[in-house]
This record gives sequence, structure tokens and C-alpha cells, in this order.
Amino acid sequence: MAQKLQHITDLAEILFAHGVEDVVISPGSRNAPLIWAFYKRFGEKCRSLVDERSAGYFALGQSLITRKPSVLVSTSGTAILNYAPAIAEAFYQQVPLLVLTADRPAEWIGQQDNQAIQQENIFQNYIKASYSFPVESSNSDDLWMAYRTINEAFYKTTSGNPGPVHINVPLREPLYENLPEPTENIPVLQKEKPESMLPANSLLRKDWQKAGAIILVCGQLSPDKNLKETVNKLAADSRVVVVAEPLANLDNEIGLTNPEVILNSKTQYPKEAIPELAIYFGGQVVSKKIKLFLRELKNTKFWFISPGEQLIDTFQNISGHIQAEPLSVLKSLNAQSTGTDSAFKKFWKKEKQNATFLTEKYNREIAYSDLKVFSQLSETLPDDAIVFAGNSSIVRYLLYFSQKQRRYYSNRGVSGIDGCLSSAAGLASKTEKPVFVIVGDLAFIYDSNALWNRDLPKNLKIILVNNEGGGIFHLLKGPSQNEAFSPLVNAHHPVDFKKLSEAFGLNYNLCESESELKSSIQKSCKDSDKAEILEIRTPNNGEPQITKNFFKFLNANYGKKMDNA
Repeated sequence: MAQKLQHITDLAEILFAHGVEDVVISPGSRNAPLIWAFYKRFGEKCRSLVDERSAGYFALGQSLITRKPSVLVSTSGTAILNYAPAIAEAFYQQVPLLVLTADRPAEWIGQQDNQAIQQENIFQNYIKASYSFPVESSNSDDLWMAYRTINEAFYKTTSGNPGPVHINVPLREPLYENLPEPTENIPVLQKEKPESMLPANSLLRKDWQKAGAIILVCGQLSPDKNLKETVNKLAADSRVVVVAEPLANLDNEIGLTNPEVILNSKTQYPKEAIPELAIYFGGQVVSKKIKLFLRELKNTKFWFISPGEQLIDTFQNISGHIQAEPLSVLKSLNAQSTGTDSAFKKFWKKEKQNATFLTEKYNREIAYSDLKVFSQLSETLPDDAIVFAGNSSIVRYLLYFSQKQRRYYSNRGVSGIDGCLSSAAGLASKTEKPVFVIVGDLAFIYDSNALWNRDLPKNLKIILVNNEGGGIFHLLKGPSQNEAFSPLVNAHHPVDFKKLSEAFGLNYNLCESESELKSSIQKSCKDSDKAEILEIRTPNNGEPQITKNFFKFLNANYGKKMDNA
């Protein structure tokens, strides 16, 4: 007969056999058996992060780069609620996570017992699946149920559109007994997923063959060499234009990489600018202008490709949904070439050329500001850098400029500022290359517990753009004109970032002027013995009017003859 905690020992064994690599544990008492089981099997691959919110985002960052589920382990009660932001981000960004929450046994829930809340299905609105473990495994049926649950949970988090899965683990006292040895011949279920190709009579294939103007819209994607090569081949088609922001992690020269700049304030576009067919895959796109442009295309056929079942109609024009991996579908399409580009492709090539020329011209002449900082970052960071983009104004500024062959990550599932540093730290822990996380001052403060990490990766390079508050609110039309803006929205703060850096034992550098900017960024690119912060202070809330004037300049000069183009 199995021992009462046999399922806890075997939980760790089965996940190890499935190839799980990373376990992030937040200390507690109720989760003591889980901690011991994972430490026995995973050893130093277990990390301890006290702040559960930071731990959740750290695990997310690990899975962003490995594409394997990281395991989160927490104690019971309010501790698990702190996982919620990272779980929501993982759900909407389709990142695999396995969330294990220790719990009181059912008889003590609602009985004013310590650290006891209703934990079953607690993440129900942003989780792929929730399971409950048996409270013990002395009975063979309980052990059978536990094995089935573990295997199913693992495949659920990785199949279709990946995402977070929750297992609630009730445990009775005593909690500090020795655990049993692993069961011999534990059932580790195997699944195979054959690659599917489009059939010859596919409706999408027919639309592809007859369309004279095609746009591929690539949302946020993890780097994928095979997908990149496939999209490159399709981009050579004389009918095809690709929209791929840096977060799509495709070739920077492939097409419209900065649609927020390329698309101006035109209310109408000429006939040659309108695609007959649009194909969308990947996660979110950042640019609001490309969304608005595509939503106006009422006569364009739209196909959405995703391995998940959910019908997503971001552009309010969907004609069809193919439930499959985008790579397999795109490989089924053949690039056509007539030797000369279509009028559609010529139009958008010219628009990109205009936008690039005007952006460079404007930024040569502007004063020190947030816009100047991001122009310099684009020019100075290593061409092959790994960049984690903070949310709000940060990710938008990055999209205004050429980003070369860098790899980009960001929390764009629900786009919160609350875990950017933690996610970047988790990502940095899985690579030896420098990881540049670019964040604003509010995002840095909000997630400063990310630095409360005994093993903070030394390759983590934090570039903190400090414009003394919520910079994006100065750019949006409306907020800054309201009398409540300064005291309630701008969120000016008294934080001394040098002292905060010293408190966590990080290297710290400061840039306060344009003359220091390039050399400061170059210095941050050098190897360091520990994680470091470069604070870049910009005056007057980042000089938002310079950014507003940038778009006025673009709109005023589109279509004019470019003397130096």
C-alpha cells in the first residue's frame, strides 16, 4: 500500500521525467512537503523567491525563453493570490506554467483556520485548467488519480495554445515528516503530435493563389528560426507585405516593422494600398494605428491561424480560422514571383522608405528627451542583443526605430507594468548573453522586489528611463489637461534609485545629459560582475512635446519630395 505522501514524491518525479527544468519556490510551512520533494529531485534547479508576485513573473520569464513549463510552488492563503498577475500574463501571452498551491484539507476551509481561503479554481478566469490533488495517497485509487492529474496537467499546459495550469494540493499535518522514496515504474504518459499541412483544396490555399495583394500580420512571437525562414520566403512573393514589429522576432528588414510610424493620419488610402487577403498569427500587436487600419478593411478576406480553439478577431474582419501551428500552415503556401513587385508592395515599400528617412531627419535635430534616448538606444545596443521591453511608453518608443537583429520579449499578454523586472530576471537566468531590460521609473519601483533575489543573474542590464512619473500619460490626448493629472495620475515619486540600487547590492550608473548618453549606454553593454542599473534621467517629464511634434512632422511631410532619400 502506498504511503500517504507518495503522490507528493512522485509529483516531482513525473515532472522531471517530462523534461521540466525550472522550479521557483516561495518559502512557507504548508508547502513544506512540496519543497522537500522538488529539492530532492531538482536540487539546485530550485530557486527561492520570497515575494510570490515576483516569483510568478520570474517563472514566466524562464518559460518565455525555454518554452517549457516552469513550476511555481507556494504556501496556502493570500500567498497564492500574488501569483494572479503573472498567471494572467501567461494565459494571454500563451506561456506554459505549472502552478502548485499548498492548501488546508477541505474540512478546515471556512472554519476560521489559519491561512485558509477557497483555493479551488481560484484562477478560473485566466487559467487553462485547474485540478485538485487527493489529500493523501494511502489508497491505490488516490495514487492513480494523482498520476493521471499530473500527466494531464503537464500536457494541458503545453498543448494547443500553451498556458498556465493550476494544481491545488491539500496537505494535512504533520508537514515535516520524511517523504517516501519514488515509486518504481511511475506512469509517465507520452503524447505525439503529428505535423499537419494544409490540404490541396483548402479555402486559404485558394484565397492565397488568387489574391493580388496579401498582408501577413505577425503578432508577438518567441524567436523561431524555422518560422523566420518560412516568413522570409513568403515575403519574397511579389504580392506580399509583412507587418512584423520587433516583438514578432522576425527579420527586421522583412517589411513594416514600425507601423506606428509608417501609418500616418490619412483618412483614406489609395486602392493600391489595400490588401485583398490578410493572414494574422501570433500574439498581440502593439501599434494602435495598424489595428485601426486593418479594422477599416471591410472587403479584405481575413484568416486567423492559431493552434488554440478560441476564435480571435482582433481586427473585426475575420473570414476564417485555421486551428493549427502557424509554421505548418505557412509552409504549405507557395511564394509567387512575377519578377516585379505588385503596386501594393511598391506602395508600402515607399511608405517605409519615407518613414525611415523622416524619422532619421527629425531625430538628428531634436533636444535631449525620451525620444532622443530611444533613438540612441536603437543605435548603440548590440545588434544581436536580447531586449526585454517594459510596458506603457517604453515598448512604444522602441517601435519607432530600427531594431536590427535583436531578440525581443515583453509582457504583452495583458501589458501590465507590475512584473517587467522579474520576468526579465527569469529570462536572464536561462541565457549567458546580456539581457537588457528597458523600463520606466514607475515600472521599476512597482517591481523592485525583483532585485530581492540571492541569485539575481549578473547578465541582467537594467536601463531605467526616469522621466519622473507616468510618461505615457503626457503623450495621450486628454489626461494631462485634467486638473487631477498632476496629483493623481502623473504619480511623481521621491525614490532615490542610487540608494535603492545600493540596498540590493547592484552596480549603478547615472546619465543626465545628451553628452553622456552614448558613452553611458556603451558602458552598460560591457561585462559586469553583477547585475547593474543605468539610470537615464530626462528633463521635464521626458519632453513629451518633442514626441508629439514628431508625429506632426511625419504627417506634414509625407508625400513630399525627399531631397536625400
